[in-house]
Amino acid sequence: MNTRLIRIGNSLGIVLPKKLLQQYRLTGEVNLQPTPEGVLLTPVTKFCRQGWDERFQHATTQNQVPESELLEGFPDEAFEDAEWQW
Repeated sequence: MNTRLIRIGNSLGIVLPKKLLQQYRLTGEVNLQPTPEGVLLTPVTKFCRQGWDERFQHATTQNQVPESELLEGFPDEAFEDAEWQW
């Protein structure tokens, strides 16, 4: 797919077709990363914990970290059921 650079103020830009934006879920803010082949355009992820579940599942299936150690130190049910005073 070819497109032309267009002048936008003192800069140059490109117009991306709607179908391409939808295909790669590009909306709002995007990340530009220079690569040897050109510029890589990716969506900015706003969720700091995005992908944690997949990485956790991968780590436990690869026996990198036992699941019991990951949950060690978390409050038990008695802690959760305790009456709190403010």
